[in-house]
Amino acid sequence: MPEPIDNEPLLEIREVTRRFGALVAVDKVSFSIRKGEIFGIAGPNGSGKSTLFNVITGIPFPPSEGEVLLSGKPIHRLRPHQISRAGVLRTFQKDAEFATLSARENVYASAVYCGQMSPAEAKDAAEQALDDVSLAGERRAKAASDLSVFERKQLMIASAIAGRPKVLLLDEPAAGLTKPEVSGLSDLIHTVHGRGITIVLIEHVLPLLLKTSEHLMVLNQGAVIASGKPEEVVRKPEVVAAYLGKREAGL
Repeated sequence: MPEPIDNEPLLEIREVTRRFGALVAVDKVSFSIRKGEIFGIAGPNGSGKSTLFNVITGIPFPPSEGEVLLSGKPIHRLRPHQISRAGVLRTFQKDAEFATLSARENVYASAVYCGQMSPAEAKDAAEQALDDVSLAGERRAKAASDLSVFERKQLMIASAIAGRPKVLLLDEPAAGLTKPEVSGLSDLIHTVHGRGITIVLIEHVLPLLLKTSEHLMVLNQGAVIASGKPEEVVRKPEVVAAYLGKREAGL
């Protein structure tokens, strides 16, 4: 069972902005996430979702302005490895594993680096993470490049949770999956959440967000345009217009 949700914020984003010259990719975004929550983030392409994850984790850049706090302590001035070791880990849209290493070796490496564990502790943490994502035992010895698309998603998430995060940021994990695989991913997210990990989920697949998220925030052109209960947020005219355009939305 997941830990009960705490009213005190675990992760706070305060007026975060990221500029690239004249382009404002993230524009004064503020929100907070409580311990034990699954927090969804949606938005059309180019809305600033992945850039927001980048500035939260410092990979590859910090915010231009604003603050990121974990359990009330600022982390936005820390280096990326310090942020990960503080308890904020992420996945990426594209495969980021070591292709020639086995699945087991990939997860072990993450446990050693992000979790700062001894070899014996990292070995146990890697096996537990692989169990949590239900990657078949015989597949764990396969090179990452030899795994299926869904298995690489399992590996990606296992590598992140092996570092024992407080907050796990998932960046469009359903990309490239079939409908049955998206259903399997939903089950996987709930399993990870059940281990007591707070989750922030960026996703284009709205049914997955609606099925998993307790709170949904929508970005457009770098700014927050809606936030609240998922089933209510997706019906808001400004959200429909952001996805379909004002003409198609009848606005």
